[in-house]
Amino acid sequence: MTHDELIAYIDDSTNGLKHEHLFEKLLTNTKALRAVVELHKPKKEVTGMGVTFEGVTTSLSTQLLCNCGALYPCSTIEAIEKELQ
Repeated sequence: MTHDELIAYIDDSTNGLKHEHLFEKLLTNTKALRAVVELHKPKKEVTGMGVTFEGVTTSLSTQLLCNCGALYPCSTIEAIEKELQ
């Protein structure tokens, strides 16, 4: 499915549905949204060298990175959070 086809499918997913099918479609859409959030799960990355040189030790620090490589929260997670508020 192309990007435009996917957007159209999402936009049209509840148009014309009878009431009894609305819950089923909502559940399917929620599963799809959860899958996207899982793909953008954060992971800790340690930065710094942690070596001692002439009595001075550099410090190690951690930062959260998204699985997509951006700092967490990435733009995808921020967009989802914005729409859920």
